[in-house]
Amino acid sequence: MDISEIYIIKISAYRESSNLYDAIAKDYGKITLIHKGIKTNKKNYQLELFTSYKVSWSGKGEIKFLRSYETISENTLDKKYYIIGMYFNELMYYLIKNDYQIEKLYDHYLVSLFELKSSDHFLITLNNYEIGLLNLAGNYLNFETDINDEEIDGTLEYSYIPEQGPLINSNKAESYSGETFLALSGKIAYQDKTLRESRLLMKRLIDYYIRPKKIKTRELLKFTSFDY
Repeated sequence: MDISEIYIIKISAYRESSNLYDAIAKDYGKITLIHKGIKTNKKNYQLELFTSYKVSWSGKGEIKFLRSYETISENTLDKKYYIIGMYFNELMYYLIKNDYQIEKLYDHYLVSLFELKSSDHFLITLNNYEIGLLNLAGNYLNFETDINDEEIDGTLEYSYIPEQGPLINSNKAESYSGETFLALSGKIAYQDKTLRESRLLMKRLIDYYIRPKKIKTRELLKFTSFDY
């Protein structure tokens, strides 16, 4: 029997009476749990997104059997950020494989949710979440030096080559300012231009690393006030 704190990132119906939960478990990584009889046993209740639980499970296969659960903290995510939270979950689901022990994954998700609840700069929170998640998934991003191991110069323009890094580039149509990379690496504060460029770059990198999958929540964001 395994015991851990979890956050659920996806809920799927399974047969007539059960649910499948894709979840992030502290000190474990991403797992899939089956909650049997959830729709027929009145003593059971469906677990929810953005709520932390302490659960126990058994089984060695790809799908584990949920045995017990209790709520640690209720969902306090503001409704206006709910779609961003769904994006967090979808990206986690695509980038992280099941049963890979990634100890900091749960903490990264927890901190990112907290920052989303408390920060006035949700686009910066998005950047931090995506960068951290890509790194934890083994897709290391380098924003501090170019592919020739030279420090980024804020006065120059660069392109970005996935799995390699920034490259000095004079083609303005396909480049980002050096200041954008310095902001992404945390060396300087974001400004309007660098934040805008950083979102364009991060979208392209996310698309590269999840290909051929598509982010469905992006379509939903078109109908909200968020422009990320």
